[in-house]
Amino acid sequence: MIRLRDRGLVAVLIASLLVYAIMQYMGIGIIPLRSIITGNGSISIANSGILRADVVMAVEGSDVYIAWHDPVNDAIMLRASNDGGATFRDPILVYNTEGVDGVRLRGIIAKGSYVNILWSGESNGQYDIFLSNSSSSDGYALVFSTINLSNNEGDSEYPVIDASGPTVYVAWVDLTYGSSEILLRISNDGGSTFSNTLNISDSSGESEAPTLVADGSNVYIAWHDNSQGSFAVTFRASHDNGNTFSDPVILSSMDATTAADSGFVSMDADGSSVYMVWMSSDSANNNNGDDFSIYMGYSDDGGRSFSDVVKIGEGRSPIVKADGSLVCIAWIANDGLRFTSMYGKSIRDTIAVATDDYDVIRSIILDVEGRDVGILLLLERDKDESSIMYINSKDSGLTISSPIVVKDGVIIDDVSMLSKGRGVYIAWSEKICTDPNCSHVRFGYHFGKSSDGGHKFTKKGI
Repeated sequence: MIRLRDRGLVAVLIASLLVYAIMQYMGIGIIPLRSIITGNGSISIANSGILRADVVMAVEGSDVYIAWHDPVNDAIMLRASNDGGATFRDPILVYNTEGVDGVRLRGIIAKGSYVNILWSGESNGQYDIFLSNSSSSDGYALVFSTINLSNNEGDSEYPVIDASGPTVYVAWVDLTYGSSEILLRISNDGGSTFSNTLNISDSSGESEAPTLVADGSNVYIAWHDNSQGSFAVTFRASHDNGNTFSDPVILSSMDATTAADSGFVSMDADGSSVYMVWMSSDSANNNNGDDFSIYMGYSDDGGRSFSDVVKIGEGRSPIVKADGSLVCIAWIANDGLRFTSMYGKSIRDTIAVATDDYDVIRSIILDVEGRDVGILLLLERDKDESSIMYINSKDSGLTISSPIVVKDGVIIDDVSMLSKGRGVYIAWSEKICTDPNCSHVRFGYHFGKSSDGGHKFTKKGI
């Protein structure tokens, strides 16, 4: 039976291709082998294919925060803007990562007076979860302190973060207990201090691929777990800022084939409305080249009860975002992007978006703001050429625009996108080849903003 595993910890439904799994889990177990070469004012890296330059971004009002991992200088860096990205202050050293291998930035949260950067890495032969926190009353005095959130006997990886007001939640996959479990820590003071660790999954099987969403006093956590024999989507909710949690609920048991593996859930919430989409291997033997069924389930009462599970298509890597009554879902099909939306309780017809001559959609970012829908695609033609394309809808997902190329013709390592009002913010990292074989590269970090809803982007280096 197919199992959802990677590195003995997290599985993949099919080993050949899971873009979402790659997006979530690539980089684990890699020890960088670097040859740093300097000359003519530039820095290049040999064997650059094993290195990643992650970038994450948060927007809070007119404040924009962009953090990145610089693999050349072994550092996590941050730049901040207080005027919506028009200007940025000098770079800030968040943490010197010398001696930490396989560093991956996993998220950034900015709320009010605090900024939290979540990352993971291997130190002294063990993988751990780290949080770099800065609390400031004026938004300018950003001085970071870093703690090891996992700090236990087993490997810890694949963390996720969200926050509501001063309450910050971090969950991850942990091997301390033998089988993999989903652990959670909570901060009630913006990330300065954290509670004791909670074992959220606490099951007899393997629990993997957590996702969480915080909204008001509610926090929702979902993952996949094989305690029942095959992997299934499992869910818990708290309505009191994480003080207590509901019993686990298995959602994917209503999939078409109960023996099928289901997992890699994406989730979003708006108050007491919770929406989830996931993949199931029940269509692994179909004939159209799409290996997985895409299912959706939702709750209108904070996860106390759920709708019937509905199959919405076939493909992989689904993602869901909601704002009010508008719910949007995008996923990767064999021949491009698929998109659908739900307003009220009715799921609209699926829209197909072709991606021209690009071979692979590496990742999708989806955001919803009022009636505006933004979709960012990271596309790859070959190992030396990538493209960032932006697609939007101004009518609640009824129609989709033609793709707008934000960046093309370079190697793009990572990208982040957020929509706030009329603004669309994009940050990305790229590699520039310095020789014909691209065995040496320079790293660059960039920011783009559209003030007209994504029709035109201005770009700058950061």
